[in-house]
Amino acid sequence: MNPQSYAERQAEVKSEQEGLSKDEVLDQMQSKSEYAIDLDNLPKTDHNWIERGIKVSCEGARHPHHSHFLVKR
Repeated sequence: MNPQSYAERQAEVKSEQEGLSKDEVLDQMQSKSEYAIDLDNLPKTDHNWIERGIKVSCEGARHPHHSHFLVKR
């Protein structure tokens, strides 16, 4: 198997998807990978912000933990 350049792979995918509707392309992608999602219709993300002094963190909200520092302006 020969390595493919980005331009070659891009042309191959474009030719595979030519003439297909967006829904058909999504179905095709989902049949190849369980991680394919429609970026135009992402599910709403709810945050569970907990204040910890000058830092706030989002915890236990069905997505990875993340935090921010509060800034006074």
